[in-house]
Amino acid sequence: MKTLDKQRFNIAITAMGGQGGGVLADWIVGMAEAANWHAQTTSVPGVAQRTGATIYYLELFRPQPGDADTRRPVLSLSPASGDVDLVVAAELMEAGRALQRGFVTPDRTTLIASSHRAYAVAEKESMGNAIADSDSVHVTAAEMAQRYICFDMAALAEQCRSVVSAVLFGAIHGSGVLPFGREEFEQAIRRGGVGVDASLAAFAAGATQAEANRKPENPVVPGAVAPGWHYGGQDGGIRQLLADVERDFALVLQPLIQEGVRRMLDHSDLRYARRYVQRMQRLVALEAGADAGGKEAGRCSTVAARTLGLWMAYEDTIRVADIKTRSQRFERLYDEVGIDADQVSHFTEFMHPRLEEIAETLPAGVGRWVLRTGWAGRLLEVLFAGPKKLSTQSLCGFVSLYLVAQLRPLRRFSLRDAIEQTQIDAWLEQLEATLVADYDLGCEVAALPELIKGYSKTRERGLRSFRAISAAARALGGRSDAREILRSLKAAALQSEEGSELDAALQRYQLGHLFEPLPGKQQDSAGCASQYVDAAAR
Repeated sequence: MKTLDKQRFNIAITAMGGQGGGVLADWIVGMAEAANWHAQTTSVPGVAQRTGATIYYLELFRPQPGDADTRRPVLSLSPASGDVDLVVAAELMEAGRALQRGFVTPDRTTLIASSHRAYAVAEKESMGNAIADSDSVHVTAAEMAQRYICFDMAALAEQCRSVVSAVLFGAIHGSGVLPFGREEFEQAIRRGGVGVDASLAAFAAGATQAEANRKPENPVVPGAVAPGWHYGGQDGGIRQLLADVERDFALVLQPLIQEGVRRMLDHSDLRYARRYVQRMQRLVALEAGADAGGKEAGRCSTVAARTLGLWMAYEDTIRVADIKTRSQRFERLYDEVGIDADQVSHFTEFMHPRLEEIAETLPAGVGRWVLRTGWAGRLLEVLFAGPKKLSTQSLCGFVSLYLVAQLRPLRRFSLRDAIEQTQIDAWLEQLEATLVADYDLGCEVAALPELIKGYSKTRERGLRSFRAISAAARALGGRSDAREILRSLKAAALQSEEGSELDAALQRYQLGHLFEPLPGKQQDSAGCASQYVDAAAR
C-alpha cells in the first residue's frame, strides 16, 4: 500500500532525557490533529542507565469521508513487534534497542536515527573498553529496516543552536513517510511558540540531509589538525611533522599517528609531538623486522600508537588547570545549562589535590626532596592539599588556575614528567625486546598501558596492575602459552580497581610475588608519597 493511501500510521520514538522526545511527539500529534486525523500518544519511561530513556508511541488514524464522530477508532497504547511503520531514534544505541525489541521489520518499517553516541553508565564505568560497536548497529539496521536513514543529527542541532528533536522532525519530513506537506510540519513547530526560528532552521537542515542521505554515513577518520587550529609560530613545524608522518608511516597507521600529534600539541608543544613520532618511528622500524614471519602487518604498531598517545597526554595539575580555564569550556557549560554568557551564572570547581600532585608540579629534584622530607611535605599539605572549592568565574579562582596553566612550558622539567617518561621508556624497551622474541606476546605488551587511566589513587592502582603484568610478561618469556596467560591477567585486572581478581590470577600462575602491596593505612601521607615515588622509579 502506498504511503499516501495508508489510513493508519504507527510510530515509535526512542529518546533520552533532554533530547526533546516529548516535544517531537507533540509536534506529530498536533500536525495530525490539525489535518483532522485521530491521534494518540503514550510514553513508557526507560531505565536510569540510559539517562531517562523513554519510548513514545503514537498512532495516527485518518477517518474516511462520511465517518461520524461516534465511530472513533480504538488505538493501542504500546508498540507491537512487526506493527510499526516508523521508528525514530534520537541516538544510535536507542536505534539498537528498538531493533532488539523487534520494532523494526524489513517489510514495513522506516528507521530514522542519529549517528551520534551518548554513552551508557555501563560503557563509562568499565575499566576497559566497553563502548558498544556502532558498526554492528548500522549493519543490522540496514538489514532489518525497509529504509534506513542515519546521520549526525546532534551536530546539525548544535549548528542551528537547537535540539535534536527538531532535526528528527525534519528527517521525518525528508523521508516522505508521513502524508503531510512541509507547510503542515512547519506550522506544528510554530504552534509550539518556543524557539521557533532555531527549530525551523534545524528542521530544514534535517529535511535536506534526510532527502540526500538514505544510508548510514561512512565513518570518517578525523584529521590531524582541524581547520582553524593554530599554534602560534609552530605552524610551519607542524606541517613538516605531518609531512614526515605521511612519508614514514603506512596509510592505515597515519590517522592514529596524526591524532597522537594533535594530542601532544594540545598537551605540551611541538617538541613533545616530535618525541611521540620518533618513538613510533623506532617501533615501526623494529616491527618491520620482527613481523617478517607472515604476521598481520602493523598489528603491534596500531595498538601502540593509541596506547602511547594516550599515555603521553597524561593529566597533571597543569593540564587540569588549562582545561578548566579554556574559553571553549565556558561555552560548553553555557550550552549545557541553556544560558547566554551575559546571564548571571556561578560555576564551582570541586578539587581535592594530594601532596603527590602538588610535589609533581615542582622541578624533579625539588619534588623528590619534598616527598622525602617530612616537614616540607606536611607544610605543602597544609598550604595546598585537601578539598578545595573554586569559582572560575571569580577573579581569584580564575587567576589561580590560569597561573598554574601557564606552567605548561616548564612541564618537561617537572617531577611528574620525569616519572611518566621513565615509565614510558621502560615499557617501550620491554615492548621492543618482546617483539623480537615473541611477536604475539609483544602485541599484548603493547596493549598493557590501557590499564593506566584516571588520576590520583585510581591511576596508582592502574599503575600497580600495569607493573605486575609487565613483570609477568618478562617472567613468561619463552612459554608457548604466554600470550593467553597475559590476556587473562589483563582481563582480571580490569574487573575491579582493588586488584583482588588480579592477585588471585597471579597466584594461580605462581606469580603472586609480582603484585606490590598497597601502602598500609597507618602510614602518613608523606610516607605514602615517598613509597609512590620509589615505585614509580622502579
